[in-house]
Amino acid sequence: MFFKLPWFKAKTKAETQLETQAHELDFLVDEFCAALADIADPLTIRMHAALIAVQTPKDLWFLRGKLFNLIAKHHCEKVAHERVSRLDQKLRFFVDHHPHYSSEEMPTGPMGLLH
Repeated sequence: MFFKLPWFKAKTKAETQLETQAHELDFLVDEFCAALADIADPLTIRMHAALIAVQTPKDLWFLRGKLFNLIAKHHCEKVAHERVSRLDQKLRFFVDHHPHYSSEEMPTGPMGLLH
């Protein structure tokens, strides 16, 4: 009886899929934030603000260079390469397996060309 009320309607498959896809992008943003977790610098606040405004994986791709420089500044380049390469793998996997993004949209090339 209660399930016939309009606010108890079942979610459609499309609504559920869109929610899941949004959570996946949020997961990637959280991974980028976790890479900055141990850095105490005023630039991290700006990076977090930029990460909150991210709407596509391409936006995350272009923040990699700034992220790399910030990590290298506070740790070393080896740590920066390790963290950014892990993020690159997750980002590439997300783009390759996501129905709304294609690999052709993402720039390619080594990390060395970005900084």
